[in-house]
Amino acid sequence: MKSSIKVFAFLLLVTVGTFAFVSSPNNSGNEVGETASLASPYSAHCARCHGADGKANTAKGRELDADDLTSGKIQGMSTAKLTNIIKHGKGDMPGFPKLTSAQITQIIRTVKSF
Repeated sequence: MKSSIKVFAFLLLVTVGTFAFVSSPNNSGNEVGETASLASPYSAHCARCHGADGKANTAKGRELDADDLTSGKIQGMSTAKLTNIIKHGKGDMPGFPKLTSAQITQIIRTVKSF
C-alpha cells in the first residue's frame, strides 16, 4: 500500500511538472533543461528505477535489476566514472547525453548523499 501511494505521488508530481512545462509562456523548447528545472535532475531522470532513496526498490528497478546507489560499490566510484555512466549508460540503464554538466553534477551530489 505504501509503495502504491509513493508511485501515485511521484506520477502526480511528474504530471504537474509536465503540465507546468507545457503551459509555460516562456517555453524555449529546451525540453531537458526546462523539465529538469521543475524537478531535480535525479528525480526527473533516475528515481523511476533507482528510487527516491537510491535503493532501487521500485517496480522498474526490480524489473531491470538496477543498482542500489547506496551500496559501497557505487558510493566508492569516482566522479569521472559516475559521469561516464550517466552520460553513456550501463547495462539496461540508458545514457543521458543531453544533460548539462551542472545537471550531472547535481545527480552525482544526490547519489553521494545517500
